[in-house]
Amino acid sequence: MSQQGVVGLYSDLGELRDAPVWRLLRADTAPAVVACLSVLFTSGTERTLTSSALHERLGRLIGLLRSVGCELAQSPQAYVSDWLSAGWLRRDFPDGSQEEVFELSSDGAEGLRIVSRILRPRSAATESRLTSVLRLIQDLADATNDDPQARIDRLLEERKRIDDEIDAIRIQGVKVLDPQRARERAREVIVQGEDLIGDFDRVRDEFAAINQKLRRELVEGDGSKGHVLANVFDGIDVIRQTDAGKAFDAFWRLLTNPVQAARFEEALRNVVERAFAAELQGDERRFLLRFKSRLLEQTAKINVVQSSFASSLQSFVRSREFSEHRRILRLLRQTQQGALAVVANVKLNQRIDFQLARTSAAIKSVSQWYLHDPAKLAGSAEMQEANPGDVRIEDIQAHIQRSEIDVRGLKRHVRDLLNNVSQASISQVLAVHPAHQGLGSVIGYLQLAVRHGVATTSRESLRWQGLDGVWRSANAPLYYFTRERLHELS
Repeated sequence: MSQQGVVGLYSDLGELRDAPVWRLLRADTAPAVVACLSVLFTSGTERTLTSSALHERLGRLIGLLRSVGCELAQSPQAYVSDWLSAGWLRRDFPDGSQEEVFELSSDGAEGLRIVSRILRPRSAATESRLTSVLRLIQDLADATNDDPQARIDRLLEERKRIDDEIDAIRIQGVKVLDPQRARERAREVIVQGEDLIGDFDRVRDEFAAINQKLRRELVEGDGSKGHVLANVFDGIDVIRQTDAGKAFDAFWRLLTNPVQAARFEEALRNVVERAFAAELQGDERRFLLRFKSRLLEQTAKINVVQSSFASSLQSFVRSREFSEHRRILRLLRQTQQGALAVVANVKLNQRIDFQLARTSAAIKSVSQWYLHDPAKLAGSAEMQEANPGDVRIEDIQAHIQRSEIDVRGLKRHVRDLLNNVSQASISQVLAVHPAHQGLGSVIGYLQLAVRHGVATTSRESLRWQGLDGVWRSANAPLYYFTRERLHELS
């Protein structure tokens, strides 16, 4: 970099000082904030917390820090509000939830990763990183070479290397990587895996920015002639057609491929079971064990966000809200044009013969409201004796078996299947364990999938035989039961 470049770099760093990541690291209470956020959102299996759980757990952590001399004067609710304003937390209100849900923002997660790497330093040039870089450079050179003979020569060299390695194994046996180098490579995998998971947060923020940009283009566009508006009216998922959407869809297809997913899970399990992995730290082994499930959870969450943005964009265009936004924008532009037309003739302090009628809301005292008294609607406390019935206990038991879904049995069927495969959809479970309660079993599997499965945007066909012996089918959302969440079905 030239000496003149220091001015530009200084300007960029000056703007970066206002970024949430930098403000987190230079905050006066940074040790307490980072410690609390790490324990709340990264040390366990939960990545999201409801507002009540967050306030309760944060209150306990604040009490512990105060006991060792840390000055934390505010309440947990006040700190959560400050962290939201600072951009270190993200707040959401999912459909069907009774309270708000909090999670780390992309900037907050990035700040925690920076601190984690400072606390857990690694050597400047490890063999595993060098090997990874060399392999990437070689693959890039081969993939961009348009000479067929050069590509053939490279493949022949690779085949010879593989043949020589096979012959060496047959003669000398297998040479296992020494434990120190194996742990080094495992930690390099963890570092890159953490970066990959952090990328998902940025992808979600990018989708949110794309959604806002498309809405602005729709409102400020030139009517039905706009390209984005025409695509939305044609039912095209314009968010999925962006570069970020295409890249994420390709990653989603790769991760949910059954063959690739099974190989990935088997490789992770084999690594953790090796002798060298016993020397890894507990959090490192837990990361490797849950790496695949965390990737699936993150991609499923972003898939839902992407789909919800697309559907909400189409609903926005077809609603009166879109027309009202455009009407307001048109009025604002007309007002600006009118103001520019008279700016030369009207001074700022000149009185004009115009009166603006502003809207207002009536404010009443709380004492004017009457609280609902449930006692006024309470029924009679008297109980009447019922005549004895002649229903047999066997009839009641049979009725319960017909009306109640055997959830325990359905869980057992899913567990039995996941002992043999890494993931399975509802149709695959039904193929092995038919619906012994007809539609009730199908509904039970769907309930279990919503609670303990991984959602996708695809659909699948379910087929079962009813209690009347008639075969039926239905088109239902595609969920995957995964072996990583097998413990939830116990």
